[in-house]
Amino acid sequence: MKKFYLFTFVAASILSACNCNNNCNNDAVVNAVQDNRANAKLDNYLYAVEYDDYDFDAAHAAMSKMFKPANAACTEVRRGNFVGRNLDWYINDQAAAIIKINHSDKHLASIGMVGANPLFTDSLAAAGDTCSRVYATMPLSTCDGINECGVYIGVNVMPTGETSFDKSTWDYGKWGHGAANTNPGAEKSYIITVLSRVVLDKAHSVAEAKEIIESINWYEPVNFPHKGESQSFHWLLCDSTTSCVLEFIDNKPYYTETTEVNKPSYATIMTNFTNKLMADKQMMQDGAQGYERYDVIKANYDATPATSEGMQDLMKKVWFSLSYTKDINDPGFFHTDYANNTAIKASEVYNNPDVLKNEAFVKDVEKGKADFANKSLWHKKDCSLWYTTHTTVYDLEKREFKVLVHEGRDGQKEWYHVTFNHQFNKPLDFQGKK
Repeated sequence: MKKFYLFTFVAASILSACNCNNNCNNDAVVNAVQDNRANAKLDNYLYAVEYDDYDFDAAHAAMSKMFKPANAACTEVRRGNFVGRNLDWYINDQAAAIIKINHSDKHLASIGMVGANPLFTDSLAAAGDTCSRVYATMPLSTCDGINECGVYIGVNVMPTGETSFDKSTWDYGKWGHGAANTNPGAEKSYIITVLSRVVLDKAHSVAEAKEIIESINWYEPVNFPHKGESQSFHWLLCDSTTSCVLEFIDNKPYYTETTEVNKPSYATIMTNFTNKLMADKQMMQDGAQGYERYDVIKANYDATPATSEGMQDLMKKVWFSLSYTKDINDPGFFHTDYANNTAIKASEVYNNPDVLKNEAFVKDVEKGKADFANKSLWHKKDCSLWYTTHTTVYDLEKREFKVLVHEGRDGQKEWYHVTFNHQFNKPLDFQGKK
């Protein structure tokens, strides 16, 4: 039997259910959105959070101070009207959230996902304290989403020390800036981590998204990055006709773009290397990841039906747990995703299979496979094991998506179906498992 949910919270009901404390009542940042957000648990490690409105400036000011970096390994792909997305992360206590922003005179309506947010733990979400600053800034933590105009954006990481067209400047292992004051003369300056939210709030097309992006000065948060904790970012941007990967190289925006949205290319597939460098120069980065995942997607692309179900199956082929469970000689094993753990450069691993005989590399892989089979290690603090914490498949034409968290583990075996309603300014129409 299908379950149907319709979020109809109003300000009074939220406030009556909100476990506000004195700090909440006196916090201008929190109060900026406190009267119009709702939280509901849908499944293990999966919540839905809705905002009738929110104060972008207040949330931005808070996030720039409380930012915690995340080093996620991810895969995104566009095929026809569908975009598939895997978010790979530590098996830990972080929860995923379906996020809905209702239409207002300040921003477009959007639906999407928040994941790999180190502050949004399952215990915090279960407590339902929507007065937390985490909820005040959550709209800006959206990692993939679609707005009412059918504009999709998703963010992945990429190497920071190797984001230049001049290879002589590359410094393997150096955690430099991906975007440091990209447009100093701009009227507005934002931290680079909120770019996805700005696009979802304002852009009616990919072309307009590019104009908006180029009108803003993007900069890194204070004391960012922290060595070993985070990389730079790149984004897959899509509308009905265009697929585009945005990357900042030498602190300027570059695009790898196509209208051939049914062909595998550096404009339709994005993992964790810099697409523009590969597309234009065939420059393979030492600190990059995801070359195998890119090849797996590309090899299976043409045979994948351009349907939601087809894309779901395609994304399963690059679930991160495969790197722990497949034989090391299988081409689906994600060699470069392990490379930096053993001081082996990704380009060496990808180009020379003999590197895989490295004793430290083999031990690391075997330990990962054994540990992954031991579920008692999952969700522990400082857990080093990775899997795909959520997979989403977006339908650009219907402006909706389906989501599965934790690779269908931990009890959730079915995909949740999330849609807008027809007016775009009403509460989230959540259709449940489907």
